[in-house]
Amino acid sequence: MDPRRPTRKPSTSKTEQLHHYEDTPMKLKLIAAAAALAFSAGTADAHQTFLISDLPELRPGTDNFLILKNGTFFESGYSITQKMSHDISLVMDGKRSGPDQVKDVDTNPEYTSTYIKVFAEKEGTGLAAMAAHPDYIAMPAPMFLEYLAHEGLDDAIEEFKRVNDRDTIRERYTKHAKGIFQVGDKLTDDYKTPLGYKLEVFIDQNPGSLKVGDTVDFTVLYDGKPAANLPVFVNHAGNRHPDQVPAPKASVYQLRTDAEGRGSFEITEKNKWYMQMIHMQKVNDKDADWESNWATLNFHVMR
Repeated sequence: MDPRRPTRKPSTSKTEQLHHYEDTPMKLKLIAAAAALAFSAGTADAHQTFLISDLPELRPGTDNFLILKNGTFFESGYSITQKMSHDISLVMDGKRSGPDQVKDVDTNPEYTSTYIKVFAEKEGTGLAAMAAHPDYIAMPAPMFLEYLAHEGLDDAIEEFKRVNDRDTIRERYTKHAKGIFQVGDKLTDDYKTPLGYKLEVFIDQNPGSLKVGDTVDFTVLYDGKPAANLPVFVNHAGNRHPDQVPAPKASVYQLRTDAEGRGSFEITEKNKWYMQMIHMQKVNDKDADWESNWATLNFHVMR
């Protein structure tokens, strides 16, 4: 088996069960059991990934665990393990390092989230991040269209309708998640640290300085360059909707970046805020027809 490809815990998601590839000596074999049942169940329920500090502020000199969820901001469908991750980084006090400890489904089969240990040694505004290894899915073309619509990827829908000539669509996808956390009162710029991920979002303002009514300015980079005209959906924890609600309708803001990959939105309440986006493009190689990179960023606003 390709070592880049994660070995996953069986998901409760019908979509995940339908889509996963496994290698054979000769070719990729699609696991298609119960495909008709999964398709008839409705829109595919794609999974975003979020790296969350459940506490608005960590105490200096204490051990804490951040929560890596794969599913929605509120609920995790399955644990993304350390083996499935290309990178797990913590940035504090101007230094980037790996975590001392990761607890996932490999350490406890009951876990559906992954827990990343943080020793909050000094005060400051820290950054935690995860980039997964690429993975592969496949699905019937009508289901792929439903998935694109659910994620608000209108440009990809237009291109798909124009160029597609396949009944089954193969997609290579990579997930990235970043979470900003605060230790004590001191505000630092660690949260701005570039990590070199394929798709990455940065906010200009330190979350510890934000209050209701303030504007958040952000930049999205794809492959190190401005991601122009990219849909970005922004929400907060007080605006929860059922998982079946499409991302645009489930978000407080439905935005697009400008030519410089920039955008902005207003903070309307004290809460956990999160941003999510998907860069989807047509590719032509032996393993995939489409390639997506997913990214999220979340932070607390406490004033």
